[in-house]
Amino acid sequence: MPSLQVLTDRHDPYVVITVLGDVDATTIGVLQEQVEIAQRISSHLLFDLAGMTFMDSAGIRVLLDAYHHARANQGTVAVCSPRPSPRKVMELVGLTGYIPVHASLTEALTS
Repeated sequence: MPSLQVLTDRHDPYVVITVLGDVDATTIGVLQEQVEIAQRISSHLLFDLAGMTFMDSAGIRVLLDAYHHARANQGTVAVCSPRPSPRKVMELVGLTGYIPVHASLTEALTS
């Protein structure tokens, strides 16, 4: 059974959502729930994907929904530290044209 762990932490003005494991149709509920909680705290979300090993279209949908929610609420969404495979998926669907991708958490928090 695939596993996914999602952690959240506050780094004003961001809520950092750390994703550990595979994001797919069987685990997406865990991520979606944490994103919804984070959106109640801040309209500025930062996804730390250093520990995300796989992402399919379900993960893309969550990132895109978060982006649209942030725009509607004068917020922002960014991603940091994606591994090559998830980054490639984001590039192929054009998500990186909308959501900034940073090399590290430190870079994202200081930009």
